Amino acid sequence: MICMKKNVKNILGLSILEALVSTAIVGIGFIAILQMVNYSVQSIDTSGERTKANYLVSMMAEDIIGHRNTLYGVSAEAEGVKFGSDGTIELQKEDGSTSQINKFIDHLQEAPFVAGEGLAGPCAGTGTTAVNVTGGENIYQDQQVDAPRNKEAKWRAIFDNNRYLKCKGEKDIKKLKVYKICRWGAVCPYVNDDVYDDGLYIGRIQVNLNNGKKRKFLYFIADYKIRKE
Repeated sequence: MICMKKNVKNILGLSILEALVSTAIVGIGFIAILQMVNYSVQSIDTSGERTKANYLVSMMAEDIIGHRNTLYGVSAEAEGVKFGSDGTIELQKEDGSTSQINKFIDHLQEAPFVAGEGLAGPCAGTGTTAVNVTGGENIYQDQQVDAPRNKEAKWRAIFDNNRYLKCKGEKDIKKLKVYKICRWGAVCPYVNDDVYDDGLYIGRIQVNLNNGKKRKFLYFIADYKIRKE
């Protein structure tokens, strides 16, 4: 009986200090688990955005290569289009006047595509907070007579409106530029003595993600013109 009383007396439970230390250890464990979960969710989201960026960049390159010879601003069935021996293209109007026409690739070389151009920035004024500005429900609802302008409208609907890629800051730029390269300075703005064509068109697409922390670049041969001696 005396032995049992001694054992009960020795089992007094936890002191206040021990309870506080135990609570702190359990809390640290929960915080670590929550941080791991949060990091995993952010990693999955970033990976998903990079995958979407890969598909969209490839889409732009395929649009350019597939429609590089189409006329910009003119229907393919338009009458009065004349092709010169020097590669120039002219459209004769009903009043007898003529205007020069560019192919899609030449238009992009003169006028690079920049997402958010004319708006408050690449994020359409969203600042550091991603805002879902969906715009129209159908990106093909307004059709032009030529394929190049329809392609540019599609790019605008995708990149300008923060619809498919999250825009988290002003450094999330999306741009496309085409460089025309050859060895003749009078023909090409960029000179390279190793290029004997009458113009080698190199496309460069840049897409920044996560406020510029992740970057996607794609260089590709968009077109080339053989020089006629």
